[in-house]
Amino acid sequence: MRLIYLLASDADDAAAAETEALLKQRGYQVRRADETLAFPPARYQEITLALWSKSAQSSLKQILFTNRAIDAWAQGRLIFAQLDHTLLPCGLGDIGTIDLSLASAHGAGVGKIVDAAQAIDRAMEAQRREAAVTPGGGDPAPPRAAPEAGALPPKVERGSGRSEFSAGAALLVGLVTAAAFGSLGFLTMPAAPVLLLGAAAIAWGGVAGALVGALGGFPGGRKSAQADEPEPATAAPAPAPPVPEPAASEVAGEDDLFNETPAQVFVSYSRSNGDIVYPLVAEVEAAGRDVWIDREELQAGASRAGMIVRAIRASDTFCLMCTAEAFQSDNVRRELYIADKYKRKLLPVRLDFAQVPGDFEYFLNDRQWLDLTATDPGERAIRLKVALGR
Repeated sequence: MRLIYLLASDADDAAAAETEALLKQRGYQVRRADETLAFPPARYQEITLALWSKSAQSSLKQILFTNRAIDAWAQGRLIFAQLDHTLLPCGLGDIGTIDLSLASAHGAGVGKIVDAAQAIDRAMEAQRREAAVTPGGGDPAPPRAAPEAGALPPKVERGSGRSEFSAGAALLVGLVTAAAFGSLGFLTMPAAPVLLLGAAAIAWGGVAGALVGALGGFPGGRKSAQADEPEPATAAPAPAPPVPEPAASEVAGEDDLFNETPAQVFVSYSRSNGDIVYPLVAEVEAAGRDVWIDREELQAGASRAGMIVRAIRASDTFCLMCTAEAFQSDNVRRELYIADKYKRKLLPVRLDFAQVPGDFEYFLNDRQWLDLTATDPGERAIRLKVALGR
């Protein structure tokens, strides 16, 4: 889309300005990061170019810088470039970078940025096309309700109502009219009894009533349901009866915490701690809780980003297995940021005595921890199940 958001430290303004000028020469629209307190979220049709350096690492906004870059990575629209050889931040240490450290080769490095941006745009366009042709890729328009079998459109129904009057109602009107004309003979008699005069009046009233009814009914009266208000062929299904709540005596103890349909739990951990984490996860799953855990080696590419984002968004609780190895994991750091972005419930579980680094304390300083460091291994799963059931 030829839109680039340039993310850089204030101390790297000269390098950022040079990069911006070269990108504009190649037809890109560049937006600079000039916010003082925070960075705006990544836009869907905008590529983020992050310029990393020693100045960015020592900046007071280093965590915000990293979070903003991860935000773009989660959308598959991040290009990470290095102005020097400073170690990459936790959460982005395993992604590919473009070297801009040599001033003489800065122009060539910007050319690589343009190539990377074009590759991202092509990948996004391919995904959009695939979503357009794949069933379920978009939100189809709601289908129109099919008419009931044998039902006729309203106009036809009203027309059939008039046809029935011309055959049936006309016969009734004719009979009443014949009776009325018969009563005229009595009216011509010299001494017509009062009874016969009353019968003649009733007959003529019947004729008038039949005519008014044939013309559509009396004002305010109900018209023929078959003519103007066709009723559906089948009645609407009756609402399902309410499900009774279980009595207090039916509520079981700790082992039955997950009898109801559980929300999904996303487990974030370091694979080097698998011998500790996997038995705990197995116990939680045996209790009926749906757990998402990555047991495969996945790279930090766009496919992993999409999979992780979808899994975290579908979860209710983000369970972070805190160890020294997890605090050094780029995958864990990215997953923690995404969980915080989507406001998932965070449950940090301490498995050793490792000190919490600042990048993690930023998210976990106000959370309620589950400390299993001094818990017997056989009881760890029990305490974890209880904490997840709160």
